Amino acid sequence: MIDRVLRAAAYPEPYRARFARSIVKRLRIGSYPTRLAIEGVERPWYGWCLYSAALQARALGHDAITVAEMGVAGGNGLLVLCDHADEVFRATGVRVRVFGFDAATGLPPSDDPRDLPYVWPAGSFKMDVARLKDRIANRAELRLGEVGNTLSEFQPEAAAPLGAVMFDLDLYTSTSRALKILDSQNRIPRVWCWFDDILGGVDNLYCERNGERAAIAEYNACHRDALLSPANCDFGRAAPRYWHQQIYIDHRFSHPQYNQCMSAGQHELPLR
Repeated sequence: MIDRVLRAAAYPEPYRARFARSIVKRLRIGSYPTRLAIEGVERPWYGWCLYSAALQARALGHDAITVAEMGVAGGNGLLVLCDHADEVFRATGVRVRVFGFDAATGLPPSDDPRDLPYVWPAGSFKMDVARLKDRIANRAELRLGEVGNTLSEFQPEAAAPLGAVMFDLDLYTSTSRALKILDSQNRIPRVWCWFDDILGGVDNLYCERNGERAAIAEYNACHRDALLSPANCDFGRAAPRYWHQQIYIDHRFSHPQYNQCMSAGQHELPLR
């Protein structure tokens, strides 16, 4: 109890801000963009990726996008993703098709040091398939099996190009295969991505040659016309959060709409 009080007292944010955020989150007070900006939503990183992708898609003439969660595990994240999809539609008019990819049997065994076997024991994060399917009925679609196989049979529809991907597969090998989704023919020029396992505690010790970071480095080395880069944006001028570092943008420079301007009219800076 004492440790909890000490941690709360030392937290670098006023209690009033934390209390106000909890009320906004529970009662859904204010517009969705405002709640995103103040983290008054569950998993704001999911919301930022979906909302920003929807705005880009709308500016480019699309009225729907596809989003995917790579690594569903128990399914809590997928349900939150569905909630954000509903909010994004109400805020932007852009429909969001949600897909979840997972083997359902838990993490596979691996002796590849890039898969961080010192962190992730085989069999972790199994899925209760029947229960999850019941919870996401008519809201999302599951693609079950080894991600390399399921992705080979997957292609977003032209009417709903790929806009955002949440990567939470833990391992280098799985993430490396999952990144092939970014090569989809139907996608927006700058796909929003979130990577769960590039930051962690002292037990994780991620580096550029293991886990998701290694998969990202390999992807960038193999693509001349693309770059997975940190988002480098201000997230609504919010105070810096750890999850800001986990959001990346996949720039596809060869995309036919990459150079299409998304802002209306010309920008002016009149002399004062």
